Amino acid sequence: MKIYDFKTSTYFPWHIQLVGGGLAIAGISMLTMRMFIGGPLLLLLSIIVLTTHYRFRVDFESKTHHDYLWILGLKSGEKKRFEAIEYIFIKESRESQTMGLRAANTTIHKSVFDAYIKFSTTDKVHLLTKDTKKELISKMRPISSDLKTDIIDYTEGDPRII
Repeated sequence: MKIYDFKTSTYFPWHIQLVGGGLAIAGISMLTMRMFIGGPLLLLLSIIVLTTHYRFRVDFESKTHHDYLWILGLKSGEKKRFEAIEYIFIKESRESQTMGLRAANTTIHKSVFDAYIKFSTTDKVHLLTKDTKKELISKMRPISSDLKTDIIDYTEGDPRII
């Protein structure tokens, strides 16, 4: 059997990754000005910000799955055993963010879509969160295809296979 390893999402949000890109440009500029301490430090920080991400690994031979954070090749996460993969499912959830100033606070509520993988036991693993269901499904289709499992949509009441 094969081992499947998927990048599920980035660790840092887009605005922090934008700063990471700026750090790369600043680091390269510092190297061209012969600043051999600051330049490499900024480049290293940039590489960490731009490449750190979440991954999900399934090994059918040893019947293990590993949900982990990838940082410069180091894996941080726990391996678990499973009997079988039942399905991938999508559900809708509410997310809120509170923004405040000294005089006023505002809370924004929005719907987001989460994808999980369900194993034969009571074990389930969160794979990804996206703002739109269409975007989430497009990210889950290759994973579903590789793992030979269905995607079940729980967002519209009755579950249905996508």
